[in-house]
Amino acid sequence: MTKRRDIHDAWNEMVLAWKMVWQASHDLEFWAAFMLHCDRLHGLAREQGLVELEVALRPLLGMLAGLADPGEAQKSQADLLLPNVFAAVRDACSLTPRRKQSDLTIGENEGLPLVIVLTPEVESMAELLLQMENYGYSFRVFSDFMGGMQFALAQRAVTVLIDLPAQVDLQTRALIRQANQAGLKWFAMSQQGDFHLRLQAVRLEAQGFFQLPLTVSTLVDALDPLAYPAREEPYRVMILDDSATVLASVKKALEPMPNLSLRAIREPDRVLETLLDFSPDVLLLDFHMQDCTGLEVAKIIRQNKAFESIPIVYLTSETSVEIQLEAMRHGGDDFLTKPISQAQLVNTVMAKAERYRSLRKMMVEDSLTGLFNHVKTKALLQQALLQGERQALPVCYAILDIDHFKRVNDSYGHAVGDRVLRTLARYLKQRLRRSDVVGRYGGEEFAIVFFDATLEQAEERLNSIREGFSRIYHAYDEGIFSVTFSAGLAHFPAYTHLMELMVAADTALYAAKRAGRNRVGRAPAG
Repeated sequence: MTKRRDIHDAWNEMVLAWKMVWQASHDLEFWAAFMLHCDRLHGLAREQGLVELEVALRPLLGMLAGLADPGEAQKSQADLLLPNVFAAVRDACSLTPRRKQSDLTIGENEGLPLVIVLTPEVESMAELLLQMENYGYSFRVFSDFMGGMQFALAQRAVTVLIDLPAQVDLQTRALIRQANQAGLKWFAMSQQGDFHLRLQAVRLEAQGFFQLPLTVSTLVDALDPLAYPAREEPYRVMILDDSATVLASVKKALEPMPNLSLRAIREPDRVLETLLDFSPDVLLLDFHMQDCTGLEVAKIIRQNKAFESIPIVYLTSETSVEIQLEAMRHGGDDFLTKPISQAQLVNTVMAKAERYRSLRKMMVEDSLTGLFNHVKTKALLQQALLQGERQALPVCYAILDIDHFKRVNDSYGHAVGDRVLRTLARYLKQRLRRSDVVGRYGGEEFAIVFFDATLEQAEERLNSIREGFSRIYHAYDEGIFSVTFSAGLAHFPAYTHLMELMVAADTALYAAKRAGRNRVGRAPAG
């Protein structure tokens, strides 16, 4: 079994010894001390069967064994070997193998986003970057700026962090120009944060500027939009018209739009069912139908609280201002008079959908974490249960609670507590599938809906997330700390009704807490 703490401590001691070598590369005693720490780490790797770490250390130990008259050349040589050792230490300290794909992950063998760091102070980055993999990143650090940039371009890195000197030299400018020409985003970093250096960075098209020392939260906030861009769902447009000709015309105008998803029906009695299933951003509604009017359908829709804010755009040949005003008073948002030009249809649909999506986002999101709020999460759970019942697919529901969260707020302050909540929210979003739902239940509690996932798959994913989150360190003024969470898990069809499922998961959560916390509890079969 890997003793991760021993490996981690040995690496930290090795880094400190390397710092002394860096400051005085001609001092043989510093090199000798550094070699002892390398030998210790190598011994631990051999003892614990960590073959990759052993292999990564061999070139470094071979170089040190023949060291007689050390200097800058030997320091540069070691600099090139240390990133491989760091990567092997990082893998050894991870509770789960890197790049391992669970049944619940999407994509085939996708690696972590790669970030390249170019800095002469390699050892100063070690502890920080060891933490960053828990946030979903892979790092390589180079003191050889040219070699690091070539590696970044060859491996298609997400971004490069470049340690800038007070006056950016020609070689660094050439490297930056190479990155810019290749479309590779880069960030400047420096011990200094004066206006002159920041101005140079802006003129060289830096994506941002970090003043050293770096912090995990600063890096995550800056890198996430590049590495994990928000995936905006296509706008959903629903059409109700009993004329096949009109439906065909509207489809012809809207289907070529890449960011629109269409659902067309001709039967008014299917409108509520389709609204619930499709959840449109805008409804195009025929005003004159054979068995009823669009106004009557709109009144039925507005009587349902879940649909009271969906934009309704009437498709009509009606030109009477009085009738149009009457329709608007009873739930309509706009009129499109037939025949409708393609440009007018597209512009109206896009404008209504964008506005509704924006307003709905404010209504359904938790302001602190950006996750779905309690009401929306519950609605999406109900929707998943209905879909699971129709398609005979399993649905799992989990509720999570951060262990001893009151102590976090009492010991470190509410601002730090809020950062912990945001970190867990981000961690959950990053490690769940697009088909899953994650929301903030309230306070320090979170909820997850796993669609088309067995109880065993959901439990495996939850435990993986729980273990990974426990390895993340959160900073406060005087140091760092870590926290854990407990979870309760229940599944459909063992529990067929919404409240039964939620109560079962809640009961399993409290059983997990009574059993010692930092674990996932399963609800009984029902």
